[in-house]
Amino acid sequence: MYAQVCFPFFINKTFTYNVPELLRSNIRPGSLVEVKFKNKPCKGFVVALSQKITFKGHLNDVLDIDSTKSISDELWQTLIWMSEYYVTPIGKITQTVLSWAFKNPKTLKSNSLLNKYKHTNIYNLVLSPLQNTIYKQINKLFVDSYKPHFLYGVPGSGKTELYLQLTNDFLSQNKSCLILTPEIILSSQIFQRFQNYFGDKVLLWHSQASDAYKRKALQKINEDSAYVVVGARSALFTPLYNLGLIIVDEEHDSSYKESERQPCYNARDLAIIRGKYAKSLVVLGSATPSLETYYNSMVIDKYYMHELPERYGNSVLPKIKIVNMTQNHQKQLNQHILSSDLIQTMHQTLDRGEQILILHNRRGFSSIAFSNESDDILKCQDCDVVLTFHAHLNQLICHHCNQKHSFDKYNNKDIKFLGYGTEQLELILNETFPNVGILRLDVDSAKSMSKQKNILNQFKNKECSILLGTQMIAKGLDFKNVTLVAIVNTDLGMLIPDFKSHEKMFQLIYQVIGRSGRSNKMGKAIIQTYQPDNHIIQMATTYDSKKFYNLTLNNRHALHYPPFVRLIRILVQSKNVQDCINSSKNIYNILKSDLEQFIIGPLPCPIEKLSNQTRYHILIKTPHQKLKFVLNKIKIMQDKKDELIHKNVKLLIDVDSNSIL
Repeated sequence: MYAQVCFPFFINKTFTYNVPELLRSNIRPGSLVEVKFKNKPCKGFVVALSQKITFKGHLNDVLDIDSTKSISDELWQTLIWMSEYYVTPIGKITQTVLSWAFKNPKTLKSNSLLNKYKHTNIYNLVLSPLQNTIYKQINKLFVDSYKPHFLYGVPGSGKTELYLQLTNDFLSQNKSCLILTPEIILSSQIFQRFQNYFGDKVLLWHSQASDAYKRKALQKINEDSAYVVVGARSALFTPLYNLGLIIVDEEHDSSYKESERQPCYNARDLAIIRGKYAKSLVVLGSATPSLETYYNSMVIDKYYMHELPERYGNSVLPKIKIVNMTQNHQKQLNQHILSSDLIQTMHQTLDRGEQILILHNRRGFSSIAFSNESDDILKCQDCDVVLTFHAHLNQLICHHCNQKHSFDKYNNKDIKFLGYGTEQLELILNETFPNVGILRLDVDSAKSMSKQKNILNQFKNKECSILLGTQMIAKGLDFKNVTLVAIVNTDLGMLIPDFKSHEKMFQLIYQVIGRSGRSNKMGKAIIQTYQPDNHIIQMATTYDSKKFYNLTLNNRHALHYPPFVRLIRILVQSKNVQDCINSSKNIYNILKSDLEQFIIGPLPCPIEKLSNQTRYHILIKTPHQKLKFVLNKIKIMQDKKDELIHKNVKLLIDVDSNSIL
């Protein structure tokens, strides 16, 4: 017997090893084996087994099988599918998503981070009549079909209560469950909620979890018992056996998509694939679905859809006021940013002892700095991006490559600031509300998980009354005492030249409004804008989501964008401009004869330079029925990439790209 073994490198082939008779009964595709590679001990995964080979030379033996790190057949099938679909060698796939398998356990700390917890009885959780109807429908439909389910519920409608009930059903059948969230900070919140009901059956898994914790979690997963794993996108690849349920919460969120390195996978889409191989129930949930999920549910009936149009319990949707900032004539700086309507409502909210969320989706102190001497905008030298001023560091920082530039060579006479970020807004809020506790949550104020959790815990415990932040505060947070949310500059992002920019803006506005009034207290939302008649703002603030989706679908259809086609982006990057241009032309030339109807480019990216790399891209808009053909042509191209592109050029293949920037 012979084994084809892949190694955790970006290499487009496997290597053949002889399987000794002693190991043959335990080896299978997906087994982690130890072999010699270039005369050094190395671990790799078995891709395939065969009885015959054509190779005539000497073959090394498989030395051992690591049964403590084996993965299920359904997970291995998912990884093979992933390799083919995202045009990435299987070895690179294992390196990326099964990195824990290649770590030496001797280097890990032995202390356990898993403890026993007291928990609430699940039977104390009461579903509303509509929730109960949906719960029964899902169970009934799952008996006959593995088609995914989409739970379309307004913010605060009780999607989590349904997740908990479904999880309890599968645990009682000794089947494991996987709960995905888009952000690590949300994983921790959902983890605590599930832990309240299921105790130490619940494990947390994400990229910032320590190796020691992951080791203990893997030991538990290998026991003959069902577990619930909660985590961000990397949790999709935990080696759970007997997987019965996969839930993807906030399925619309772009954080599920890897876009900077191969494989450029979408964890939401792969959850459906893994569910298919595992014969699991797959539930997607969102108040603002991605256009793809809306289309798959409402238009082509690819997913079952269940609607929750009302809030859970006694809470109701907040009242919304749009403030036209072009009519906000106050001359003080703070009232150019904070309207009198907002300031007055904030005072009233604080007087009642209630809390406030303020969203401003731009970090730093000022977004644009002009040099008065030359009227030049201060840009990053390595990126085609404007620098942002950070006052507490006295530095200009590029938010793409993170390069920092000293501000000491300028003085106030040399510089003119335009726009403002969360840092400046925090200063203004402290001046306007001097005796009120204010917290700021963005990448600058909370770079680590512990800092993020600390800020949210302070706010949850009512130690502070105002939480200011970027889009981090718009996702899934549930604070019962928040009765006012405000977006101070709703227009940000409206003019980004990307096919998903309107969709993302609608989702952000709708989601942040949903953070208000999530208990029996009446909530309010104030939307400050210079475009009060903008159709996106109007539809988001009137909760007219179906009108937005149908209008956007019409636009996407007219322009040949997803979900009506599959968008593949081939990104070419190099420090040398000419190498970048030549390589992108070579790739285009080899693809154009077969894909002439679908291919666009090569073109400079809208952001042409990042991290001192010139960027060109080729876009392929392929009809769904032609996708396999196109992926095969791209794979042939990638196999020849050493002949096509200069050694200093980086190539990225992004299937189902979320952006063309």
